[in-house]
Order: sequence, then C-alpha cells, then structure tokens
Amino acid sequence: MMGGRRIRRPAGRTERSGRTGFVLLEVIVSLTILGISVAAFMRSFTQSLGAARRMEVQTQACFFAQQLFDEFEINPPPEGKSEGGFGDDYKYYSYRLEVKYEEPVYHRLENVDQVERFYPIRTYRIEINYDDGAHKPYTALALESAIVGFEKFAYNSKLDYQNF
Repeated sequence: MMGGRRIRRPAGRTERSGRTGFVLLEVIVSLTILGISVAAFMRSFTQSLGAARRMEVQTQACFFAQQLFDEFEINPPPEGKSEGGFGDDYKYYSYRLEVKYEEPVYHRLENVDQVERFYPIRTYRIEINYDDGAHKPYTALALESAIVGFEKFAYNSKLDYQNF
C-alpha cells in the first residue's frame, strides 16, 4: 500500500507477464486449420474408396472377358454384333461383342487338300460395361483380340478324345 491507497487490479489478471489462456482468435484459427486438414483427408479417403471400387469392377470385367474367350474357343459365335449379360448375380455388367471372320492367306501350299485343316481367323472386339444406377455408367474393359485359324489340338489328340 502506498500512502494508504490501495491499487486495484482487474479480476483474472496477475502480476505475472504470462497469459493463462487462449485468445478467441487463436481458437478460431486453429479450428479452421483443423477443418481444412480433415476435409483434405476425407477427400483423399473418398477418392481411394472410388478407386478401389473401380479396380474391383475392372478385375471382374477381366474375369468375364477370359470366360467369354474360353467359351468362344469351344463354341465360336456367329459373325456380327451381339450383346448380352452375365446373369442375375452380375446384373450391373453387360457386354457388346463384334466378331469378324477373315479367311487365312495360303502361302506355299503344295497340296490343295490341306486347306481344310485351316479355319478362318476370328477377330473379336469386346466391351464390358458397368452400370449400377448409382454412379455414371462406364466401359470397364475394351479389348480386341483374335483366335488364329488353326486348331488348338493336334488331329491325333482329337481322334483319341473321340474314343473316350
């Protein structure tokens, strides 16, 4: 006390020069930074989920393409365009197929009777599409390939197989 006078200090303040709490502006700035970082994380998370879904769809489309090619080796489809699906379990998948038959070119063929052993080259263009109704439909796989104009198995092995 100085000469009988008392010095009053505002409530909550001490004589120390340090502060005891955060200022409202600091709290708002820190929450803004936290919000931006959470938004960036969530965006990358949703993008990775979308990429994983697309990879799953494309992988399944590759399995379907392999299945179709295996079927085409046994039962070749007719020339032209066709469309189809993969059953109720995979109702979101469909395919478009275009088949062209090309006669082989015979070079240096000595015996004309050997021509019967060659088959036309079958060229395939397959598009496997995905449409679940919730997302934008897209082509999961587009593929062009051919099955060459010769038999996969030797003539003797086919005769042996017929005997079973």
